[in-house]
Amino acid sequence: MKVDVVDVDRVTKKIEVEVPADKITEITENIYGELKRQAKIKGFRPGKIPKSILTTYYKDYIEDELKRRVIEGTMSEVLSEANVKPVTEPIADFVEDGDRFVYTLLCEVFPDIEISSYKGVEVEVDAIRVTDDDIDKRIEQMKELYAEMIPREADSGARKGDFIIVKYKGYLDGMPMKDVYSEAYPLELGTSQLMPEFESAIYDMKKGEIKNVDVAFPDDYQLKDIAGKTLLFEIEIKDIREKRLPDMNDEFAKDVNFENVEKMKESLKAEIEKEKLNSRKQFISNKIMEMLASNIDIQVPKRLLAKHTEAMLEEAKTRFNTEHFTEEDLKAFQGNIRADFEKKAAERIKSDIILARIAEIEGIKLEDDDVHNRMKKIAEETKRPFDEVKGIYEKYDFIEGMKISIVQQKTMDFLMENANIKEKQ
Repeated sequence: MKVDVVDVDRVTKKIEVEVPADKITEITENIYGELKRQAKIKGFRPGKIPKSILTTYYKDYIEDELKRRVIEGTMSEVLSEANVKPVTEPIADFVEDGDRFVYTLLCEVFPDIEISSYKGVEVEVDAIRVTDDDIDKRIEQMKELYAEMIPREADSGARKGDFIIVKYKGYLDGMPMKDVYSEAYPLELGTSQLMPEFESAIYDMKKGEIKNVDVAFPDDYQLKDIAGKTLLFEIEIKDIREKRLPDMNDEFAKDVNFENVEKMKESLKAEIEKEKLNSRKQFISNKIMEMLASNIDIQVPKRLLAKHTEAMLEEAKTRFNTEHFTEEDLKAFQGNIRADFEKKAAERIKSDIILARIAEIEGIKLEDDDVHNRMKKIAEETKRPFDEVKGIYEKYDFIEGMKISIVQQKTMDFLMENANIKEKQ
């Protein structure tokens, strides 16, 4: 094959490929051979249909299939020969050029960048200290997990910290709102999950009690149908549970798998210290990348940026449960966060470009057992069999992403080892 590469810009390369005539003939004959065996055309016996008839009936299919098989069969070799590593799926286009079979690949790539100094980056960090207050807060969190939910007495009203099951329905101008309704909405009083007027009305209400309350929604409320409007809510308390925390003693420590309170505090101190070390490591990593990125002009590939941004938007839609949004609300939601996500995606891509370049300069590469060791670690952390973890990564084509992640982590470890870390006094 004849392969030529042209730089379109810093992040785009165009590869022109001329496929030999004998290769095209071979692929075309294979397509005709398959059609001849499989095609059913009235008046002809299977396997006996002339080539000219197949061409008449299947011309478009033959042309499309030829292009598909040529791309599928040559792209890997072409990219290797051209020494081009696309960061998004190449865009293929076929060129009409007489008897020559020519196609092009438009490839987005990471730009070549110059990094003059990346060792000795200075980062100032807080010293790692675990205080008694840190340990006490962690113990309170554990007690919350082991709290008992005790039904309140019938004549006792709802209080801050209680878990409530509430039935509600919203009305606008006397008409019920279709999507403003719940038979059993769970909430913890005092956690600011709801509009203030709604939550305030629940205090001191008793199980089975019904109350009406007006709630005014702000103009910028995410659901446009009720933004800037005042709704009447009919509220009914279905259940009230008082949260009772366990006492802090050796019995509680044993319930959470510690010998006694003293041993529990020792273990929690080590756990918190490890968390703070990991947080500091992430802080150092972020600061190093911020400083390196601020000194380098990096062009971000447009399609890669769009791909990352869309992935973040899809994740946000799932997280915020937007399936009940109207089309207008969904557009407003996406519009409000798109710019922010696009900025974050660009920063992430720039970091990827910098790490890839430093890895290239320093010769940081993937070792033979790196993928195996990473999967083994994941299996241990998730308490799953190794073969199950391996099967998931192979089934969903996550291996390549893991390889990139491993090299990036190695490169970041190298940068942190060579950074100048100073603890604040």
